Amino acid sequence: MYSKIKQEEIFVDCDKTGIVHHNWQEDKIKTLELAQSYARLEDDDRACKCVECGTYLDFYYDLETGVHKLRHANFCKLRLCPMCIKRRQKKIYHQISAIMNVLADDYAFVFLTLTQKNINGEELSDEIDKLMKGWEKLSRRSVVKKAVKGWFRALEVTHNLDVNSLSYDTYHPHFHVVLVVRKGYFTGKEYIKHEDWCKMWQECMKLDYLPNVDVRRFKASNKKELQKSVSEAAKYTVKDNDFLILDNPTLQDDTVAILTSALASRRLIAFGGVFKEVHKQLQLDDVENGDLVNVDGDDLRDDVEYYRKVVMWNFGYSNYYINNIILPEDVKRQDYEAQMRKVKPMAKKSYEDLEKFKNNMSNKKLTYSVEDIQKKIDKIDRRVGNGRVEEQI
Repeated sequence: MYSKIKQEEIFVDCDKTGIVHHNWQEDKIKTLELAQSYARLEDDDRACKCVECGTYLDFYYDLETGVHKLRHANFCKLRLCPMCIKRRQKKIYHQISAIMNVLADDYAFVFLTLTQKNINGEELSDEIDKLMKGWEKLSRRSVVKKAVKGWFRALEVTHNLDVNSLSYDTYHPHFHVVLVVRKGYFTGKEYIKHEDWCKMWQECMKLDYLPNVDVRRFKASNKKELQKSVSEAAKYTVKDNDFLILDNPTLQDDTVAILTSALASRRLIAFGGVFKEVHKQLQLDDVENGDLVNVDGDDLRDDVEYYRKVVMWNFGYSNYYINNIILPEDVKRQDYEAQMRKVKPMAKKSYEDLEKFKNNMSNKKLTYSVEDIQKKIDKIDRRVGNGRVEEQI
């Protein structure tokens, strides 16, 4: 009976049809595996952040459909955190899709992949520096500036873990780029041939060999094709299976240390031109350091009475358990109170500013004209005179 109750309390992110939308348990277990690496590397700060990440999940819950939408969570936002990587991946996909939907009527798109040879771990940081500088040079070339109206650029780093490969345990940093071009680009004078892209990238990177550059038209003739193309372009910098190597903890720790150091304090994802302009127009937040809760941009439906389902990670059972279910009327009240908590400090600050202004004005030494001073003297004289008269009576 006890085990049955526990089984019913286990949280599974699925709808009423049984479709699982997300495996939160798998992501959390991977995050704890990363925490062990950081602990072995004596990086206690990152280890603690990984342990605490995602231990609290608060969902809006549609009782009719069984669909969950994340409301709050305690994400660590570390670059290598598997749970946060999944959230960023969704966010990148949503933002690129939203921007391209706006641009699609007036522009076409080109998918560009810029690569170079694999390098060793100790060379990774310097090689990423070269890539960043190489992209800056390439994007500023007159022929590129003339043809390209905007762009999305994402760095990806893969790790070769094929023990039978000659390049085993090497890293391959490269760029995925979506270029915005005119509708007539592919038949116009500004069209850039594949061999020209290769040559320009070689020159910008100062390579002694001709690099492999993949360039092709972005397929977007229908919604399904667009989704597939966007998912290929919207890749986050690293995948957890490139650094979580469970059968080789030493290699795992080395990889975690190398990637953590090489990716620190970098702008891994960037927008330019009309891509950046639309990103601003749509008021999308920072794709790397911004909110990781509302990553799909979907608003709650007004016609649905949402429950709240609060879920907590149980370290003993290594799974998520339902901690609390809150009724719709309580959800509305709590959402209202949360909004008021945001408003009240603003109102309090406004009141405090007003009081401060009044105090400053009362303490201020004012300057009067000669006429004003004479009027005040006359007024005082009248008061004194009246007082003398009253005293004599």
